[in-house]
Amino acid sequence: MLYCAKCKIYIRGSKTRCPLCEGKLTGTPEDPAFPTLKRSGVSSFSILRVSTFVFLVLEIVMGAVWFLSSHELKVRLPWVPLVMLGGVVGWVDLVLAMYLRNNVMKIITVQAYVAMIIDFAIDRMTGFLGWSYTWMIPMTFLGLAAATFGIGMGAKLRLEDYVIYLLIDTVFCMLQLISVIGNWSSFLWPSVICMALYLIMAAGTVVFRFRALKNASAKYFNV
Repeated sequence: MLYCAKCKIYIRGSKTRCPLCEGKLTGTPEDPAFPTLKRSGVSSFSILRVSTFVFLVLEIVMGAVWFLSSHELKVRLPWVPLVMLGGVVGWVDLVLAMYLRNNVMKIITVQAYVAMIIDFAIDRMTGFLGWSYTWMIPMTFLGLAAATFGIGMGAKLRLEDYVIYLLIDTVFCMLQLISVIGNWSSFLWPSVICMALYLIMAAGTVVFRFRALKNASAKYFNV
């Protein structure tokens, strides 16, 4: 029988990952309790291959358009890099949705970070006006915290099941200090308020729910 050292549970069948924490399993696989039914239709791997091919075609075509317009027509097409960037985001979202399809909270968390990176990149490509780190990144962090709490309570999860996400978000949220200390923006309220709320949330977790934090650390980091 298979065993998950993090969750302290035994699992029947021949799985490679724990269904709870997605960690590696040890032990000897055994026959599943129920017969395995063959799936009909198009497999996820086939969808991923077709989508990857479409993504590569889009990037190649857009790259050719960018090169010809710049060198032959002597015209800059600013929308071409944005289309290429959009193609990358779409493909990454598809891969994440397939790979993390059983963990909605992880999908939302990863997509939020991808969105913030894309916002910052678009800001740089369009003149670096500062709207990304002034408004979009703080608002995305606040929305991510609300979504994490909403999913946790809606799914009736224990705090230790998702507190690690909140603390990791707190660490990355503090990176906004770079823009604050560097005086990148003339309007610091969104960033400062966002960081203060995350610090209050982290302090409350440590003071009032330290046991949940300890259990989560033992589960995810095996400490």
